[in-house]
Amino acid sequence: MTTAAASSTTVNLIAFAEDPATVPRLRDRFSTFAQKHSCRAIFLDATRAGETSEERELGVAGMPADKLRSTVHDLLIGGVGSALFWAGRDLNDPRFEALASLGTTVVVDSSRAADGKASLQKLAEISASTERSVRDLSYLRLLPWQDMVAQFFDDAELAQELPRIAGVEVVSGSEPEAYYFAGWLASRLHWKPCARNELCNDAGDVITVNIERRGEPRRVLSVVLRSKHCAFTAELDANSADLVCLTVTGKPQRDRRCAPLHDVDLVSLVEQAMFVPHKDPVFAETLQMASAILDSER
Repeated sequence: MTTAAASSTTVNLIAFAEDPATVPRLRDRFSTFAQKHSCRAIFLDATRAGETSEERELGVAGMPADKLRSTVHDLLIGGVGSALFWAGRDLNDPRFEALASLGTTVVVDSSRAADGKASLQKLAEISASTERSVRDLSYLRLLPWQDMVAQFFDDAELAQELPRIAGVEVVSGSEPEAYYFAGWLASRLHWKPCARNELCNDAGDVITVNIERRGEPRRVLSVVLRSKHCAFTAELDANSADLVCLTVTGKPQRDRRCAPLHDVDLVSLVEQAMFVPHKDPVFAETLQMASAILDSER
């Protein structure tokens, strides 16, 4: 590595993947990201062993955590930051901690984990106990849905129903997205877990939470907010996965209207995760609230 090449590198980016079904796709998209940005990219394929390419793609199946850390450390460019994109099954894997210790930014995709709920809670623990900057692609996927649902309450009359919300229903193909959405609402509206599947507002009113897992992984199908007088529904159009339709029924009510869902691909999500400010307080509060909701279910 020449000095000029080293000086143009903005970050060491380490990616770890171990699902045979997704490794080829992740490798291709990781390569796209590396070509687009000035980064030292190291792809760790935990589905094979004993192979290393000139493009810094390593087969690391069966490699112990300490050796994995040492091997990757020797490939890093000094003087620039390092980040880990973890697409492993478990955040309690000793290889995760070994690789995460090499940098200050950790990007995960909790909806790809073997246990999405456990992944959320482990990520909340990491976020609260270390100075590492943590990101979750499962949360970033929700940003278009957050924008769509927030549009309901741009209407002054509908905004009056916010303090009267009594129920939240989320249907998604993976659990992390649903818990993040519930956590985001709770953190923004100052709700706190008060019983299993229940949140309470500042006045002590109960908001029931119903999360249903259905549909394709990493996709939200619908969000429903119910007040005492009406229901706010945001759902994917039955004939197009790229449209979200908003409906308000009851009193007041609003006619159905649909708008494009500005969904983003994996490369764009990783870009967002890598280049947002070091600390995102909304995400941090959402993550801790999602973990608190999970704790209340025990």
